[in-house]
Amino acid sequence: MRKGIVAWQAAYAFVLVTAVGGCAYISMDLGRLVEMQPFEERVIREGGPDKVLVLEILGPITTTAFRDGFMPRQGTLERLDSILELAGKDRRIKGVILKIDSPGGGITASNLLYREILEYKEKRRTSVVACITGQGTSGAYMAALAADSIVALPTSVVGNVGVLLPSISLEGLMDKLGIKNQTLTSGKLKDAGTILRDMNDEDRELLEGIVREFHEDFLDKVRHRRPVSESDLEVIADGRVMTASVGMQHHLVDEVGYYEDALKAVERLANVSNPTVVVYRRRTENRGGFYSWP
Repeated sequence: MRKGIVAWQAAYAFVLVTAVGGCAYISMDLGRLVEMQPFEERVIREGGPDKVLVLEILGPITTTAFRDGFMPRQGTLERLDSILELAGKDRRIKGVILKIDSPGGGITASNLLYREILEYKEKRRTSVVACITGQGTSGAYMAALAADSIVALPTSVVGNVGVLLPSISLEGLMDKLGIKNQTLTSGKLKDAGTILRDMNDEDRELLEGIVREFHEDFLDKVRHRRPVSESDLEVIADGRVMTASVGMQHHLVDEVGYYEDALKAVERLANVSNPTVVVYRRRTENRGGFYSWP
């Protein structure tokens, strides 16, 4: 109750100062007054003493925190770190269902996510089954590659294996408005990709080289983690999004199914029977079942 009063008083003071003063105002990050609640274990399905943890990868993949209004949030990687730290203390966890509904995200965040899941799996000798419920594309599919098996819902989309480097040029618009680019650089390629001028051949060659390197690394992960053929890779490499059934044809997916199928797969791989299925969520988050979001 006291924390609620403090937050209310701070908000009132902010409104009062901005209303009274014509120009002077106080800028406050009210989100810092709201304490992030700890994670707690929620039971999705009661079973025996062995547990299967549902690890959630939802929304755009990010490394660090952001804020939603007054409420503090964690980046994907920060949240994963916190949950895996808790899970590492529970020896009853025998398997993991990696629940994915994400369009991907930054290449660094996606690669770190992939790496951390692999490290947890190898350290704990735990079986991991990915269950793609909506989107499992781009960096989210990279994270799914860390799993021992991938199940995708019939209505989900997968793949989109590739790297995107957005770029636009405002040079033509600037010319029409009489705006000149007077940027000073220490080298001719320092501003490669800037929106202030069109790309030249050297810019394009440099940036395309970066994209190709990251793309090849992504494809290497697919080759290493999935039973793909060269003909599969020819299709996968163009970056297309696929339905679950098409993804299965090209060996990006092991099974088209649902949560129950992912659970059966992890039970088989982890050699457990009738496990209790749990998820870690904060006290203020949604208490729903497997398909719900926090």
